Amino acid sequence: MKQLKSRTGVALGCALLFAAYFVTARQGLLLGAVAGFATLVWPPTGIALAALWVFGSRLWPGVFAGALCVNLVAGAPLPAALGIAAGNTLEAVAGVWVLGRAGFQTQLDRVEDVVALIIGPAICSTALSASIGVASLRLARIVSSSATVPALQAWWIGDMVGDLVVAPLLFVFLGRQPLRGRRWIRAEVFLLACALVALGLLVFGNAFGGSISLRRHPYMLFPLLAWAALRFGQYGAVTSVFLVCGIAVTGTAMGFGPFAHPTLAESLLDLQAFTSVAAGTTLVLGAAIAERNRAVSARDEFLSIASHELRTPFTALSLQVQALIRRLRRPEGIPSRDELLVDLETANRLLARVARMIDELLEVSRVAAGRFQLQREEMDLAQSVRESLARFEKQLASAGCRVELRLEGKVTGHWDPVRLDQVIDNLISNAAKYGAGKPVEVWLSDRGEWVVLGIRDYGIGIDPADQSRVFGQFERAVSHRRFGGFGLGLWITRRVVEAHGGTISLTSEPGHGSTFTVELPR
Repeated sequence: MKQLKSRTGVALGCALLFAAYFVTARQGLLLGAVAGFATLVWPPTGIALAALWVFGSRLWPGVFAGALCVNLVAGAPLPAALGIAAGNTLEAVAGVWVLGRAGFQTQLDRVEDVVALIIGPAICSTALSASIGVASLRLARIVSSSATVPALQAWWIGDMVGDLVVAPLLFVFLGRQPLRGRRWIRAEVFLLACALVALGLLVFGNAFGGSISLRRHPYMLFPLLAWAALRFGQYGAVTSVFLVCGIAVTGTAMGFGPFAHPTLAESLLDLQAFTSVAAGTTLVLGAAIAERNRAVSARDEFLSIASHELRTPFTALSLQVQALIRRLRRPEGIPSRDELLVDLETANRLLARVARMIDELLEVSRVAAGRFQLQREEMDLAQSVRESLARFEKQLASAGCRVELRLEGKVTGHWDPVRLDQVIDNLISNAAKYGAGKPVEVWLSDRGEWVVLGIRDYGIGIDPADQSRVFGQFERAVSHRRFGGFGLGLWITRRVVEAHGGTISLTSEPGHGSTFTVELPR
């Protein structure tokens, strides 16, 4: 989120949000609003959600002022307008809070982000606004008891469509994710746009004057929406949904299309229910395609890194063995026992390195499939940390890392010793690798029912943009040319910690090191 911090920036943001909210709200209220206030076309919901998420919740006065003014202009009494404005503002703030709790990312390139958007803002927070708004109208005696349910239904669905059509469009384009270029992409975009417009006019319009007797089923548009999501990701998904929604609302308001009924409110109710399904389906498809593309890219990068990482020790081992063979073949100067022992120890270390890599690869398949079982027993975490530091003593010394260990209270618990050894080894290994030449701090703390393990280095640190993905499979925040490894250590660590019912978190700043904190229930 690009938070606006200066007073001038916040004031300008509120003014622009007020203007956008007021103008789009006035247009929405002109389209068959139930009781004059509950409309099925309400873009301001999506605009408010995107603005508060991207630029900060300090812009809420723009939402409140826009909702208050537009309802006063529509003829609502001041108390009712204040109640509606409060509900609309609370809707946007609650939606942003839910997205923040869900770890939402504006690119919408993860299925979990789309699901969070649908369940949180689109379904839950809009129900809050609809309830407060209709209750305000009921108290003002604007809505009768018989019209309460239709008004509540129209209000809720109208706001929901705003969150599913307008907000994703703003999220994706404000996020400015690069679109992979390919040959003939502009021609394909033009062809897709023409197909969407033509079929949209055929289904929801009267472009051909009724001369075509084709059955106008709205689901004829789904193949084109799928095409947009499959070929252009979320850029194609959000744009195509927005375009189809615009054509559909315009045609239905003019009395055309499969959802045309005697009253505009009834027509738009059926249309927006279809739009919600189409938007949600297309967004989920676009996110799934993005995840698949990332998985394919990660696989290709992993294979490249794995081949390089495995080749390095095998090449060194091969050179070591060849040198030893040449020395043994010489008629003079047969190597002494001590010299042979040094060479064989070097070869053994290289083999051990290869074995660790292979074990890590095998561990990936077990962890990913969820096949590893925890063998819990009573253990002392402090003892495990000391043993790990002893195992990495040479690596830490060669990296120039002085270790400081602090122990606060009793840190015993019922855990899997082998799995927690993996966690501790991965974190200490990372501290030695990325904090070379700087001290490393390790601390253990007794927090009642929980035990906390913290490991801090003062090395290169991790950029904030990369911190959310370093715990992913095959993810790396640094170049593999500078630092070896498969990008699996933190992923395995997170899975093991979560299997114990614990959590792992990261705080870091580029150039100032990183701190990993593991919290484990006893």
